[in-house]
Amino acid sequence: MKSLRIQTLAAMVLASVSLLDSPVAAYSALFGSLSVYLPGLLFTVLVMRKMGSDSAVFLRTAMLAEFGKLALAGALCAVVFIYVKPLAAGFFFLGMIGVLIAGWIGLAATVKD
Repeated sequence: MKSLRIQTLAAMVLASVSLLDSPVAAYSALFGSLSVYLPGLLFTVLVMRKMGSDSAVFLRTAMLAEFGKLALAGALCAVVFIYVKPLAAGFFFLGMIGVLIAGWIGLAATVKD
């Protein structure tokens, strides 16, 4: 859960800093962040419910959750690019990459503890 808090903070910081450029950049960065954050949150909820259960059930859940995470991320990106006009694509991808990196940093901090 520490990783999700770090990702939330990163999303808010990226959107706030992007607001210095323009409001379109800010909401583009926020949508990019959400396109990564929401599937990751769903993955975490699904996998955490199966922690401590049978290892085969856990592995099957983790595999299905990972597939669902990737599919949902792709669908969210498509929805944003189709329906959000105007969109600053560079800031959208900045938000995506920033939240991904924040997730890796959160994971590393969790493993270190």
